[in-house]
Amino acid sequence: MTERQRQLLNLLARAYIETGKPVPSGWLAGQLGVSPATVRYDLADLEAAGLVEKPHASAGRVPTRRGFRQYALAQLPPQPLPPETLSRLARVLAQSGNNWPQLAAQMAARLSGYPAIVRLSPPERAQVLEVHLSDLGGGRLLAVAVLEGGRLLEGIVGFDLPAEEDFLEQAERWLHGPYPLAELSERHAPTPQLAQLARQLVEAFGTPKSERYVEGLGAMLNEPEARDPEFIRRTLDLLESLPGTPVIPAGGLDVRVGDVEGISLVQAGFRRTGRAGELTMIGPLRMHYREALSVAHSLSHALEGNQA
Repeated sequence: MTERQRQLLNLLARAYIETGKPVPSGWLAGQLGVSPATVRYDLADLEAAGLVEKPHASAGRVPTRRGFRQYALAQLPPQPLPPETLSRLARVLAQSGNNWPQLAAQMAARLSGYPAIVRLSPPERAQVLEVHLSDLGGGRLLAVAVLEGGRLLEGIVGFDLPAEEDFLEQAERWLHGPYPLAELSERHAPTPQLAQLARQLVEAFGTPKSERYVEGLGAMLNEPEARDPEFIRRTLDLLESLPGTPVIPAGGLDVRVGDVEGISLVQAGFRRTGRAGELTMIGPLRMHYREALSVAHSLSHALEGNQA
């Protein structure tokens, strides 16, 4: 592909993304400042390479899946968002407390105009800071563990309280951290009752799981492609099939164009509060890749730079 053909493909893809209509060769010639015949010859080469096609008998062309991928890759590395937007992101994240994953998904959806998903890996060696115990009566305890980073684990424990009135206070003092959650049942307990309680707490809390936050699904309904029920079905199926654990490394970017028919993903990896995270935006093939990549790049860096 020549440099002019690369410019032609990028111009054609951008125009089709904006309008949703086949792009005439005459308009492309005017934008590039070359003759219509030159553009037609270049379009013929791009068509032979499988990068553009004629959707019907009109003179216009549209990108193929391969053409969209070529265009998307040409947007790397992405441009950062404007400085005032970056400052606003930093302020919001700095004040978000434990709500940062949901807020990050909301900001990604609003800035890009596409559904956004934030996925987090399970905490690595989750540290227990403290455990609160409440007597529910009937031989049951409500246990709430506060983990490092502010995450909470809850569980109901079947436990017959000893006669001592201060047992729950004694247990909470003994359960005070920090220590790894995985080592809770292995801690030296001063009494058999506390050792039994620790074993039951580990079972009640279970293993910390991955998390996902989804925002902006309604944005997909604004796309012209949403008039096709199959497009909506494939989008929802894709949402359900995304792996629970992030796969993009921190600082990494990925563009998946048409791996699922008619759908593209822009993804960025990050690391925050000791956990691997992944930001994903979902759109049609006719996705605004340049803007989505800028959002993914800037927001993932903001998440890395503003540790809770």
